[in-house]
Amino acid sequence: MTSASAFEPWARHARALGLASSREAQWNVISGLLEEAFGHKLFTALLYLESHQLMKRLYTSDESISPLGGFKATGSGPWSRHVLEQGRLYVASNEDDVRTVFSEAPMLIDRGLQSAFNIPVRHEGRVIGSLNMLSGRHAYDKADHDLAALIAGVCAPVFIEEMLAAQSAAAEVDRSSLDSV
Repeated sequence: MTSASAFEPWARHARALGLASSREAQWNVISGLLEEAFGHKLFTALLYLESHQLMKRLYTSDESISPLGGFKATGSGPWSRHVLEQGRLYVASNEDDVRTVFSEAPMLIDRGLQSAFNIPVRHEGRVIGSLNMLSGRHAYDKADHDLAALIAGVCAPVFIEEMLAAQSAAAEVDRSSLDSV
């Protein structure tokens, strides 16, 4: 008789990610993995192109809140420094925290998204993206940061493929008309 592994839920998602036959299927697996690990009312994935100082939304669980596509300039704001430059997890516990980093904070708060958990994804030591979850107040105050690091590592290959595809498009972006974070 074998005992159940503590890693079974995460291994199941990792296997499903490896077997996903399309980018959409991969993002759906990642969304399910994050839902099981931490819960979320909204999940978005952002690609970070450091050399261009641009971000691109790769996935959203709700386009009415967070539409796909397009680029956003990164700036020197607190979230960009914390997550993209320093590669640190970001936790927003309540409305005040959400207001300090998200330009669309009023709309998020009105939809019951008063907390956030942002997990940087790294490759070769550099941040290449972020897994972003939002939910109700204090949803991520006790989130397991080690599990977040493990999930980010499992998701890195998907970001790498997206990064390769986005490099040429980013070179053509007119930064003067972009919003920034």
